[in-house]
Amino acid sequence: MPRPGEHILIIAHTFPPYRGIGGRRWAKFAKAFARQGHPVHVIHSKGPRELLGSLWTEDLRHPDIHPVDLPQRYPTVLFKRPLTHASERLAYHFWTRVLPLFAAGNYFDKAVFWRRQLLRTAGDLITRYDIRQVIVTGAPFRLMVHALELKASCGVALTCDFRDPWTWLATAYGQSLLSEERMAHERLLERRVVEGADRIVSPHPSVIDHLRKAYPEQAAKVERLPHAIDPDELGDPMPPRNDGEFRLIYAGSLYGAEEAEAYLEKVVLAFEALRMHDPERFAHVTFDLYITGHGVEAYREMVRGPGLEDRIRFHAPRPAKEIFRLIAASDAVLIFIPSFNKDLLGTKFTEVFHLRRPVIHVGEPGAVSRFIRDNRLGTSIPVDALATELPPIMRGERDLDIDPTHDLSAHLLDHIARRFLDGLDTPPATNGA
Repeated sequence: MPRPGEHILIIAHTFPPYRGIGGRRWAKFAKAFARQGHPVHVIHSKGPRELLGSLWTEDLRHPDIHPVDLPQRYPTVLFKRPLTHASERLAYHFWTRVLPLFAAGNYFDKAVFWRRQLLRTAGDLITRYDIRQVIVTGAPFRLMVHALELKASCGVALTCDFRDPWTWLATAYGQSLLSEERMAHERLLERRVVEGADRIVSPHPSVIDHLRKAYPEQAAKVERLPHAIDPDELGDPMPPRNDGEFRLIYAGSLYGAEEAEAYLEKVVLAFEALRMHDPERFAHVTFDLYITGHGVEAYREMVRGPGLEDRIRFHAPRPAKEIFRLIAASDAVLIFIPSFNKDLLGTKFTEVFHLRRPVIHVGEPGAVSRFIRDNRLGTSIPVDALATELPPIMRGERDLDIDPTHDLSAHLLDHIARRFLDGLDTPPATNGA
């Protein structure tokens, strides 16, 4: 465990106040580390103004959390969705032709041009505050590669957090568009990271299993660091209202554009079927969506066409505490997971379980669906079956199986953070473990 008062450095490309995937996880851990007496420095990207507005900025209002932003140095148009103007689409095509000339491996990695400024800034912080522990999270995975140089030059202990699969998921982070030569380069970088880091963590059991099998000589340094429940923002569970209304809710990012559209099409069909066959019940069912990270106008149009805008309602994102109050007051949480994430149990699941709301998982069978069914936390429905299986749930003819005694104490933020810190000074794993 780090010494009392010892400083910690976190490197996370996306971090509040900027929106984006991955920022929440380490904003929460930064808060927990600071509360446990460790000043935390966070190097992150300074995104464009349009990306301001993270729902977790409040978590950083602690005197011992010190964010340092660096220029993004990567075209926003390559990861912004949707591209709403012709100029953005032209810029996208321009950069996808130009970037491969300057970047080896995956030119869709947002940290490909971060090396020099990251090493300079991190090196200064490490020297000034006698930092011994550095944590880097990916994607973007190139951050981990850059951080290996800090381990070599500054003698720090390096923890690499795989929030997602890297080279073994071809559909992730633009990798399906890469040549075999570029993918070979990425696989080489992945091996360097796994072999060079002192500790490898991930929130996902499937990622842990893959890394241990792919790199058996490094298996002992690979361990799970799950997503955490933060009771500060969730509040307490609420009893069911039993007022005759049925409230569905979706809150968060909507991944996988084409699959997301198919998901919403099936939701629309389910509501149309309910309206046709049970108009009285239809009048008492609503679905409220609070989607973060991208626009929703195309989805609104899908709902306006059949005249369902008073039943399927899109709202602006809300602060986390407000969202969790709305979830606690709902009757079920309708969570869509695209096929490429079917084995990745994200943060939102543990939070919903804490609030004792049943989950309706929509997606392909995998680790997520098994976890929900095995632990009696709701139900799982394939996208193709949603139009027929959702109406009986909305009518109350099909109960959602939920275990109110499911123990979530091991998922609480301070517990997970303390356990993580306790293991930071563990000697490096030996080969063959």
